[in-house]
Amino acid sequence: MILEQSSTTDSSMIKRVVYNFATNSLKVEFNGGSLYEYSNVDPQLYEDMCKAESQGKFFNEKIKNNYEHSKLITD
Repeated sequence: MILEQSSTTDSSMIKRVVYNFATNSLKVEFNGGSLYEYSNVDPQLYEDMCKAESQGKFFNEKIKNNYEHSKLITD
């Protein structure tokens, strides 16, 4: 069973996303260096984000203001 999966993106906004299947948390590393963790994100939403034509647009519309989050690293 995969506990964590990391995906790099070709987004102008997002460098990398890491999804933890055990905790349903999504870490998003931005190109500027900031790292945020979003709680209670459904695994299907992570899959959809990875497949989206624009990961940045998907993130802004579906995740950014819809999930509790904390800033782990500042840019």
